[in-house]
Amino acid sequence: MEQLQLRQTVFCKRLLIGFSLAEVVAWLCLHISWPLLLAAIYNLTGKFKDSSFMSMGDFFLIQLVVCTGKAIFLLPLWWLFFGPFKNMKLGRKLLLHLLGALFYSVCCLFVFHWIITGWIHKEYNWIKLLNDLYNLLFFYFANFALFHAYNFWLQSLRHTKTEQQLRELALQSEILALKAQIEPHFLFNTLNSISASVPPSQEETRVLIAQLADTFRYALQVSEKETVQLREEMEFVKTWLSLEKHRFGNRLMIDYKLDEAALSARIPSLIFQPLIENAIKHGISPKVEGGRVSITIRKADDFVKISIADTGHGFSGDLSRLFTMGVGLKNASRRLEYMYNQKISVERNPVGLLFFFKIPFA
Repeated sequence: MEQLQLRQTVFCKRLLIGFSLAEVVAWLCLHISWPLLLAAIYNLTGKFKDSSFMSMGDFFLIQLVVCTGKAIFLLPLWWLFFGPFKNMKLGRKLLLHLLGALFYSVCCLFVFHWIITGWIHKEYNWIKLLNDLYNLLFFYFANFALFHAYNFWLQSLRHTKTEQQLRELALQSEILALKAQIEPHFLFNTLNSISASVPPSQEETRVLIAQLADTFRYALQVSEKETVQLREEMEFVKTWLSLEKHRFGNRLMIDYKLDEAALSARIPSLIFQPLIENAIKHGISPKVEGGRVSITIRKADDFVKISIADTGHGFSGDLSRLFTMGVGLKNASRRLEYMYNQKISVERNPVGLLFFFKIPFA
C-alpha cells in the first residue's frame, strides 16, 4: 500500500515545466503507440511484401523516431500556452497558435523529414512538401485540441472540488453561527447589568464594557453574512483594538493608513482578526518594550490591497508553516482562496512580519 502511494506521489508530482510526470508519460506513450498501429495496418494490407517499400523494422524505427521527436518538439509549446500564455485573451492566443503551428511545422519538416529520413538527398517536390506540411499542421492542432479538452476537464474537476469545499465551509459557518446564537441576549443583558452597576467615578470601565458588547454584537451579526463592507469591518477592528490597547497600554501602538476610496469594497467578515491577532500574540506580546501594528488599505486599479505589518518578535522558521500551525490564519487564507482565488502572502520585515493580500474592488 505504501509503495502504491509512493508511486502515485511520484507520478503526480509536478515537473519543472508545470506538468505531472504521469501526464507527460501518457502523452508520449500515445504517440509511441502510433507507429505500432501504422505498422500493423501496413502489415495487414501487405505493403511490406512490396520490394520497393522498406522493411517493417525500418518503417517502425523511422516512424518511432519521427513521432517521438514531433511530440518532444511540441512540449515547449504546450508549456507556453498553458503556462505564461494561460490567461491571454482568446484573439491573441489564436494568432499565436497560427504562428506556433507554422514554426513547429517548418522545424519538424527540416529536422525529421529532411535530415533523419534522408529525403534531403532525394527528389522532394512541392506536392510532397505541401502534403507533409498539411500532416504536421493537422498533428499540431489535433494535439492542442486534446490539450485544451484535457485542461477544461481539469478545471471542471477543480471547480467541483472548490464548490464542495465551499459547501463544507458554509456548513461549518452555519454550525458556528448556531453556537454563537445560543442565548446571545443573556450575554448582552449581563454586560448591561454590569455596566449599570459600575459607579460614575469609573466611567472608563463602563466604556470598556460597552466596547466589549459592541464587538460581540458585531461578531454575532456578521456570522450570517458572507461579506461586509470594508468600512464596517474597520470600525469593528478599531473597537476591538481599543480593547487590546487598554490591555497592553503603551506597549501596543496602532497605525491606520486607510484609503477612503477603498472602504466601500466588500470583504469577508472577520478576515482581519486572525492576522492582527497573530501580530499581537506572537509578535508584540513576547517583547518587553512592545511594538507597533500598521494596517494599510489602498485601492489600486480594480483591487483593494491590504497589508498588516508589525514590529514584533518575528518568526525564524519557514514562513509557510504559519498557515499550518493555527486555525485562524489557515481558515482566513482558505476563505480568500475559495472566494477570490487570492492568497495571503507573508514576508519578513527588517523587524517583525508583513502579511498582505488583495481582493477585487467590485
